Amino acid sequence: MAESNVVLERHHLHTEKHGVFIGSDSKDAARDLVSGIVSGAVCKTVEYPLDTVKVLLQAESSGGRKYNGPIDCLTQTYKSNGLSGLYRGITSPLLGAMAENATLFVSYGFAKRALDVQDNPTLSNPVPMWKYIASGASSGLCVAFVLTPVELIKCRLQVQNAAAAGEEVLYKGPVDCVLKTIKSDGFTGLWKGNISCLAREIPGNMAWFGTYELVKSRIIQRVGGYESMEDVPLGWTMVAGGCAGVAYWGVPYPADTVKSKIQTVPRFSSMGFVEAFKTIVKEEGIAGLYKGCGITCARAAPSHALLFFFYEAVSDYLATHFLYK
Repeated sequence: MAESNVVLERHHLHTEKHGVFIGSDSKDAARDLVSGIVSGAVCKTVEYPLDTVKVLLQAESSGGRKYNGPIDCLTQTYKSNGLSGLYRGITSPLLGAMAENATLFVSYGFAKRALDVQDNPTLSNPVPMWKYIASGASSGLCVAFVLTPVELIKCRLQVQNAAAAGEEVLYKGPVDCVLKTIKSDGFTGLWKGNISCLAREIPGNMAWFGTYELVKSRIIQRVGGYESMEDVPLGWTMVAGGCAGVAYWGVPYPADTVKSKIQTVPRFSSMGFVEAFKTIVKEEGIAGLYKGCGITCARAAPSHALLFFFYEAVSDYLATHFLYK
């Protein structure tokens, strides 16, 4: 009861007070921006080693397999290059994750306001789920254009890092990779695989935000008997966030596999999304589209639990500690 009263008091601060990060649409967007940056940095740092494993498994061809599964891939990469090998190329995706999550939460917030989604739904007056899902689709559309260049550089550096000793090193680092990509493919070459990214991000974020809101409002809020959404204790956001992370990767994973092939495997680089998709299915079967899916969902649960926890925690802190006198 005491915790509910604290949260309820915090809600009154959100709705009745004005401050640096609360009181208007632009201030709400600024709060989403900062919260997204912080949560993105935390999430990427936690999940990056397993993301490296995912990309290495996806980049394998059916006739030249190097790893016997995710554990073997993790072990070989660590033995060959140490812990730094698992974090090689993180600069680009770390900055990208910060930009990605800032874009996601800002665009999601704008979409919710456009659809007149109330900030604090109650058990007696819940928000229709379609509004959350539609807002998620909007954020996925926006973030794909930010994310594609980041994913391109990340994947190429991760695959290069796993190359056998003595093989030619094409890129000295993220900046060199960007410059050489522009030189060989033009500026638009940084967006190679954008259709695949859109095919992943739109349904992925519909599932991500939809699952988060579904678990939080339709399950946790109702089972816990919390009348107001903001009465739900902060710790429960980790449960909803973990479920959201698994949904985000589980739903559009085949599109992510196609994207990784187009961005990292030379013979796929000139293919469109549909052609690359058909080629993978023909050569590796349906299972080839889900290579690395298990370990990806396994790392998504804890990392996305932390992501939503830090997003909500930072957002609440900004809303309650920077009020005007």
